[in-house]
Amino acid sequence: MPTKKRIILKIFSISLLLLGSCNQKTKTILYIKPTDEKLNTICRWLKNEVNFEKPNYKTVFYNYYNKNIKAEKYAEAAKAMEIVSLQNASFFYFDTKFFNAVTSFEKNYKDKVSLKESAFIYTYLGDFYSDKGNFNKSIANYKKVLEIPVNDYESCFKKGDTYRTLAWCYYCLGNQRLALENDYKALEYFKRTNRSDLPGSVYINISSIYQANRDFDNAIATIDSALYYLKKEPKKQITNIYIGLYNKINIYDHDEKFDKMYPLIDSVYHAFNKSGIHDTSVKLSIYSYYTKKLLNENKFEEAQKIITELEPEVKKLNSTVSNLEFMIMKATYEIAKNQGVKDTHLIESTIPVLMENKYFIKVRDCYSLLLNDAEMKKDFEKALFYEKERSKIKDSIGNQEMTDKTLVLEKKYQTEKKEQQILLHKKTILNKNTTIALLVSLFIGLFLIIIVYIIRQKQKKLKIEKENTQLYTKQLLEKTEEERKRIASDLHDSVSHELLSLKNSFEEKTEITNQKIDTIINDIRSISRNLHPIMFDKIGLKESINQMVERAQSVNNFMVTAEINYYTVLSSSDELQIYRIVQESLSNIIKYSDAIAAKISITENENNIIIEIKDNGKGFNVEETLNSKSSFGLHNIIERSRAIGGQANIISNTNGTIITIEIKKVQ
Repeated sequence: MPTKKRIILKIFSISLLLLGSCNQKTKTILYIKPTDEKLNTICRWLKNEVNFEKPNYKTVFYNYYNKNIKAEKYAEAAKAMEIVSLQNASFFYFDTKFFNAVTSFEKNYKDKVSLKESAFIYTYLGDFYSDKGNFNKSIANYKKVLEIPVNDYESCFKKGDTYRTLAWCYYCLGNQRLALENDYKALEYFKRTNRSDLPGSVYINISSIYQANRDFDNAIATIDSALYYLKKEPKKQITNIYIGLYNKINIYDHDEKFDKMYPLIDSVYHAFNKSGIHDTSVKLSIYSYYTKKLLNENKFEEAQKIITELEPEVKKLNSTVSNLEFMIMKATYEIAKNQGVKDTHLIESTIPVLMENKYFIKVRDCYSLLLNDAEMKKDFEKALFYEKERSKIKDSIGNQEMTDKTLVLEKKYQTEKKEQQILLHKKTILNKNTTIALLVSLFIGLFLIIIVYIIRQKQKKLKIEKENTQLYTKQLLEKTEEERKRIASDLHDSVSHELLSLKNSFEEKTEITNQKIDTIINDIRSISRNLHPIMFDKIGLKESINQMVERAQSVNNFMVTAEINYYTVLSSSDELQIYRIVQESLSNIIKYSDAIAAKISITENENNIIIEIKDNGKGFNVEETLNSKSSFGLHNIIERSRAIGGQANIISNTNGTIITIEIKKVQ
């Protein structure tokens, strides 16, 4: 490689290390994966992998999706489509109908949901084109996902997962520099979550880079690191674990360590069959190697059974990658039986398509297969051609640039080791300061406890003062009522009776005299009733209010109605305060509101007694009136409500006034 190019690559390597180091130091946010994703019943059913194989899976989805689109519930429709797109990608199932549904959603409804909610569109399209081997289109779609802002676990995971997938695409295209760069970015985002298993899939990618460079020792070491991370959550990562094990088998195969490869193939095959995983793409990869083992042992019938078993599943999956892998598996069987590949033209015609999309890994496998076939048929001219072509592909995958980039990875590990040593030194210093920190924390804790205690004491004191004020107000009102009752009784029983006796004692009675005395007696009785309803203790709150309403209507030519649903639960003194509140409210309506009607209602329920007095008058400014000097009546209503443990609320506008008092029952 020219010196200038080496210098550029070294600068890139150092920059990548510094970038990774800076990102590690500035990482302050750890996004926690939600323990329970909030999904409705349909979405939970769609997310269950077991249901994906059921015949009604797509019907359930399309019914739910179309229903939400029709109801303009676009976020719900997007969530369901995202779940199904992930299931399709997971099983490498890409049908035209669903592809059209996704592109239709992008065209018509993408802007009706958030960027994070619509990101699945481009993830799915990236997976779709990746499956077809069109990595350039795949990359273009994945890059659109990178536009989402990171502000929670889901967005952080999506971004890391996108960088990881981009790395795989670049690897398949032979651009190991961009593959490695995107792998590091994926690690950066994954390490900002609490998922310890996520780096595993990234290390699988990095292992592939080592393998392509024929650094098999580091490839095995890295794949073991990947499995270490994945096995931290074995139930959730079971499929990825088998992908990692398949890659390990693949590394042993290319390193020609068959003594390690065949025992691993056997154990992985049997473990996979017991796992219950229904993933045709993973199954095909593992079965392909198990078939190779059987062919090595000349167990052709067993190999044929596996091929026959897989064929309908592969056809149903209809994945470009899986179809090609099955074709290679079948051709390998034909070569092993000395039958020769029946349709070499099919393999040869596939190579230009793979080359156009720079899918070098599969091109290499195709040439290896054709080379073996040509050697078996003793067509050495073709064998030489295939060998030369395979060598060119190997150069495309494992060139010198990739070697330099792999060195970046090695330096990264060395940097991490140094950082661990620095962390150990920092920990030693930190331990020395721990005692001081604990003492400071203890002091701050005690200080906060004292502050909280003082605040609580003040609150307790204020509460007691409030209760004392309320009790004082209540006692004052009760004493006032007692005095009113005494005066009313004296007027009614004494003065009124004396005037009546005086009227009867006149020898010469005139009509005018009688009228004047009757007027005085009625005025005294009215004053007496206003001071204290004489029969209140006997007839109770309901009848007393009804009498008040009747008097108001007859005297003032004013329409008043009363709806009282109340059964005696309060003390007589509290009921009297309610009577006074209603009396004051009605008096204010008659004097100031210009209303033609009013309504009084008292409603009792399980927990409260609600009193409501409303009119259709001209209304007033509540805040302004309460702050004025002429608001004694309103304050009287408010204070009487507080005295009996109630809360008064006054609302007034041009349509009238509503006074509501809510009294909580004592349980």
